[in-house]
Amino acid sequence: MSGGVGPTAGGGIVLPSMGQPPPPLHPTPTSPTARPHHHYYLFSIKQLNTLGAAAVLAFSTTVPLSEIAFAVLLLPYLRPGKPNPAAPVYPGPARFLLHAHTAAGFLVGGALPALYILDGLRSGDTAGVAAASPHAFLLAAQVFTEGITAAWPWRFSLPVRAAVPVMYSVRRMFAAGEWLSQEMEEKRGGVGADAVESRRLVAGKVLAAANMAFWGANLFAFLVPFYLPKALHRYYCGEDYDAGDRGSSVDKGCEDKKDS
Repeated sequence: MSGGVGPTAGGGIVLPSMGQPPPPLHPTPTSPTARPHHHYYLFSIKQLNTLGAAAVLAFSTTVPLSEIAFAVLLLPYLRPGKPNPAAPVYPGPARFLLHAHTAAGFLVGGALPALYILDGLRSGDTAGVAAASPHAFLLAAQVFTEGITAAWPWRFSLPVRAAVPVMYSVRRMFAAGEWLSQEMEEKRGGVGADAVESRRLVAGKVLAAANMAFWGANLFAFLVPFYLPKALHRYYCGEDYDAGDRGSSVDKGCEDKKDS
């Protein structure tokens, strides 16, 4: 039984749509109305973890109000601009190097300081926790803010997305410098055993110095001279930026846009 739908045994009734493929449920990538697929989501596990870490640190009274105000007041600057969702700053194999750099930054600036803070809470080193918390809070807030811009790449322009790590890195340099100066003090109270105190003093100095060196190099040797100019060039000219290509047709095209 056909249930009353479909061709009859005699073939006298044929539906008009028979023999034609059904229309696609989703627009093809070549369709002018198709929106590129993105795998970024605002409330992913990563975003919820960083938001939770920032909230815990903010309510623990170990983070100055100035750092909290910086993270909150930066959000209104994430204003919409001309969308540029399909063009990453570093396409191709260079993206793997960028991912490796990001992983190293998470290890030095996120994972190890988090372990240092948790160990300080366990051993009673309140001074060490207070010294490292502002830096950890700023990194968690940066990751969450970058998630906001990545969740809607068709809403935030590429320069806005590139400016987020630059602004946070500048602010974090001050927090890392303050952390290093506090760790260089000879004695801290609140630790029970001398062995634990000595271990944490060494660990704190190494972590603070490593973060100061890593994020300083990240800011002055990567973000400012390479990452930000490349993002601006890709946004306004639509092509890759290479310091050795000055005077090329791409740069001439950008100059023509400025003149017009």
